Amino acid sequence: MPGKSDSGTRLADAALRILAKKAWAEISLVAVAKAAKLPLAELAAHATAKPALIGLVLRRINATVTRAYRPSRTGDGRDRLFDVAMAWFDALRPHKKAVHALYRGLRNDPLALITVRDAILEASAWLMTLAEADKGPALTARALAFAVVLARAIPIWLDDDMDLSKTMARLDADLRWGENILRHRD
Repeated sequence: MPGKSDSGTRLADAALRILAKKAWAEISLVAVAKAAKLPLAELAAHATAKPALIGLVLRRINATVTRAYRPSRTGDGRDRLFDVAMAWFDALRPHKKAVHALYRGLRNDPLALITVRDAILEASAWLMTLAEADKGPALTARALAFAVVLARAIPIWLDDDMDLSKTMARLDADLRWGENILRHRD
């Protein structure tokens, strides 16, 4: 039997494949489990409701970022957060259609985001850890602020050119604006 994280990865991958073809409102948790070839008896260990797929997808994307990201030992915390955010968007690139479907769907299902707020904060906090920006006070508030920065950049990224200049401009502006919340002085 596959391990728990392997099953979670399979569910996330199946969700991304299905979302690349269908809207969020059109998919079901059981359909994702079937596409992942995961027995329903094992499904509840990973997701008891469809919004849990969001957390699984975030963990999957963060695992990709973790493998690919090479931290810079130069620059301040804001620069490192910018770099890890760009690595996050690079990891999302192969799943752009799925992210677009999820983004559109969650605009009509905001309660799903509330349901998975802990997974969103966890994903944001991990990206801050990669950027070595997880020092200092108010980490939860800063992780929430960084999650908002990423969320504000998603619609820009969805419509951006390959050079990602608009996405980078949004991230830079928002990180500068939130610097007092997000940055830990080195």
